[in-house]
Amino acid sequence: MIKSGFVSIAGRPNAGKSTLLNTILGEKRAIVTPKPQTTNKNIQGVYNDLRGQIVFIDTPGIHKPKTPYGEYLNKQAYQSIRGSEVTLLVVDASVEYGAGDEYLFSRLKVDHPLIIVLTKIDLASPIHVQKVKEQWTQNYPDTPLIEVSSVRNFNIDALITLIFEHLEVGPLYFPLPEDYAIRLENYINEIVREKIIMLTREEIPYSVAVVVDHLTESDTKVEAYLTIYCEKDSQKGILIGKGAKMIKRIRLQTQYELSKFLGKDVLLELMVKVEPLWRSDPKILKKLLG
Repeated sequence: MIKSGFVSIAGRPNAGKSTLLNTILGEKRAIVTPKPQTTNKNIQGVYNDLRGQIVFIDTPGIHKPKTPYGEYLNKQAYQSIRGSEVTLLVVDASVEYGAGDEYLFSRLKVDHPLIIVLTKIDLASPIHVQKVKEQWTQNYPDTPLIEVSSVRNFNIDALITLIFEHLEVGPLYFPLPEDYAIRLENYINEIVREKIIMLTREEIPYSVAVVVDHLTESDTKVEAYLTIYCEKDSQKGILIGKGAKMIKRIRLQTQYELSKFLGKDVLLELMVKVEPLWRSDPKILKKLLG
C-alpha cells in the first residue's frame, strides 16, 4: 500500500533544515545561505519512491522574536507543524545546547510523531555530538533520534525509511514522476540480482542478467514475470537447483524483501534462459539499458 503525508522540517534558524531538504530531494528547492531566517516562507518539496510520497514543508527557523516580522515567521512555522502528519526537529549538532534550544523546546508542541534529526555531525567531535544527543534525548525521552550529514549524504536513506514508518496509507497529493514504472522495474531487477549473487556465491558470475518482461501493480499487489539470462547450461543448473530449490529460494527471498519495502503483496515468476552471447544481443541489451 502507498503511504503518504505532510512532513514539516522545523528547528532553530540556520540549523540545516533547507540543506537537509535539498539533499533529500537531490535538487535546490530551498534557499541555503549561512544567514539565519533565509527561509521566509513555507516551501513544498515532494519526495517520491516506491513506498509512497512525502510532501516536505521547510519552515522558517523558530526563534525568540524581536520584531513583528520575527513573530510572523514563527507563526508560519507553527501553522505548518500543526498541519503535518510528522515533524522533523532539526538540531545543529555542531553547536552547544543553549538558550535558543530551550526556547524552541518550550514552544514546540506537537500532537503527532516527532523525529529528532541531528545535522552537521561531520562538523563536530563524537564527544560533542553525544552531549547534544543526550540533552535532546532528555527533552524527548520517547522520541526517535537520528544523526545525519547532509553534506556527506550520511544516514539520509535511513531517515527516509524512518519517516515512512511513521506515515500511514494515504492518497498521492501530487502526480508520480513519469519514470516511476522504470524505477520499480529497476528495483525489482536489482533485488533479484542481489539474491542470485548472495545465494549462489562464487558459482555464478556477476554478469548474469535479469530482465522484467511484464509488470503490473495495484494498490495492494505487484506481479512481475522475469527472465534470468546466463551464458552456460551449467549456470542454469545452479540457478534452478536440485528440485528447483535454488530458484524458489531466490523468488521467495526477493518477494519478501520487495513486499516489506513496498508494503504490499508481491508475486514473482522467474524463468532461466541460456544465451551464450546475451551481452552482444541488441534485443536483450535494449531491455536492460532501456
